[in-house]
Amino acid sequence: MTGPAPAHPTLAAAIAAQAHRGGATVTFGTSARRETLTYPRFAEQIAAAAGGFAAQGVMAGDRVMLRVGSSRESVLALLALLHLGAVPVSVKPRVPGTAVERYLAEVARQQRARHAFRISGHGLRELALQPRPHRAPEAAAGAPDGLAFVQYTSGSTGMPRPIPLSHRAVLGNIGAIARVSGMRPGDTGLLALPLHHDMGLIGTLTALVRGADVVLEDPGTFLRRPMAALRLVRDAERVHSAFPDFMLRYLAARITETAAREVPDPLLLRAWSTVFCGAEPIRRRTVRGFLGTTAPWGFDPSALVFCYGLAEAVLMATAHRLTDPEGAFRTDGPVTTACLGTPVPGLALRVVDERGDPCAPARTGRVQLRGETLFDGYDGVTDHRTTWFDTGDLGHLDAGLLYLDGRRSDRVSVNGTNVFVADVEHAAAAEPGVAECVVLPHGASFAVAVVPERGKRVDTTRLAARIAADFTVAPETVVEVAHSTVARTASGKPARAHLAARLTEAGLLPPSSAGDEPTEVTAVPGPRP
Repeated sequence: MTGPAPAHPTLAAAIAAQAHRGGATVTFGTSARRETLTYPRFAEQIAAAAGGFAAQGVMAGDRVMLRVGSSRESVLALLALLHLGAVPVSVKPRVPGTAVERYLAEVARQQRARHAFRISGHGLRELALQPRPHRAPEAAAGAPDGLAFVQYTSGSTGMPRPIPLSHRAVLGNIGAIARVSGMRPGDTGLLALPLHHDMGLIGTLTALVRGADVVLEDPGTFLRRPMAALRLVRDAERVHSAFPDFMLRYLAARITETAAREVPDPLLLRAWSTVFCGAEPIRRRTVRGFLGTTAPWGFDPSALVFCYGLAEAVLMATAHRLTDPEGAFRTDGPVTTACLGTPVPGLALRVVDERGDPCAPARTGRVQLRGETLFDGYDGVTDHRTTWFDTGDLGHLDAGLLYLDGRRSDRVSVNGTNVFVADVEHAAAAEPGVAECVVLPHGASFAVAVVPERGKRVDTTRLAARIAADFTVAPETVVEVAHSTVARTASGKPARAHLAARLTEAGLLPPSSAGDEPTEVTAVPGPRP
């Protein structure tokens, strides 16, 4: 379980230790306009910005709210606060079903924050980026168990909760990610995910701590013009990145469009060494499509790394590098399940039943973690190096490898039959014309919202019949909706309860019967249905 001890006590010290790398660069911007800084110059700007924050009254230990974006100013603010020894509190840009102002006020109260960067109101002093090069401090001293920063959960199940992370946990997980990827100085990290999400934030910090070239691409620009970013790193020595399942599908579609206009460049993706794939269920159809599309462009399938992670573990908890694309999935009834591998260095994992006893292989149970890279509990004082943390996920082990079955809150019981909503969504997504499927709570059963592929319609009657046949329970209704109708968290996950309420208000879902009890959620371990 124990991983190698970090070489530096704090995150700020680890980043400052890379300042001498004159050949390494950090690139910000869009495909049309980019700004590139060497590591020494970037380090000077971090220290100068820290001096500016100190002049505005920020002291070591102060909690400062900010929305972390991909711009130079936003990243500078984050790193300058760390450099000063303050505690950045990363908040989401939006929260489903919750007024943003109420959310910000609650965070400010919880964190007892006095300052914020580019967030106004709520009794907070709004900070400005005012570099003071002549007052630039050295990286603040600190202890490994001191608080590095606070992340917030996505809010998919209610008001987001704070996740306090120590320097030890963050640096330990960065070290584990670097070991899985093999990232080293001279490599390039291409990040095109929002930095208010742990996958984008920790990915960026990993590249900085490892002394790799960093390319921070604006997420919106990347989605509009992904080929420009891919060409930007064509001649890199080795490239590391991270794309959830939906981005693999999106990239495959854009690359296919490009291949229709030009001859594929077999060197475009040759340098890609690691593409972490996680944050949402991984579909075999997505992986097949991505690998088939990118092969002529030089992509090596072994660059794909399936992961399981959560913000409470900083980011990555398990990893599985793809050596056999077909063997990386298990088929259980109507669905396929991706192999998510074994725990990363510094973490231990177990699957237990309701009594806390280890489950037999292939038996579904509660996924629990403990180790060096876990947070100190939502209360900030629980030592999860020794106390098991219940992730809220259900899964099973096969030959020591983890397979997720779904969230405990997403396992519903209808007339005594248990189904995982992720399984229903995977099966429905295989139907002709379905681009996305979201299972919604609805009375004593569930409803299904489907987003059709562009220019197509979905046979909702056929889809309902397939679900009933595959899972022996029928949805109350299947409704076709536009992609823009699907309410999402800041990390892109469907906000199920909020979406169900919106569709009911709009008359797209029938109201639940007055006598219906809410859908039962069960966490009773057992074989997968």
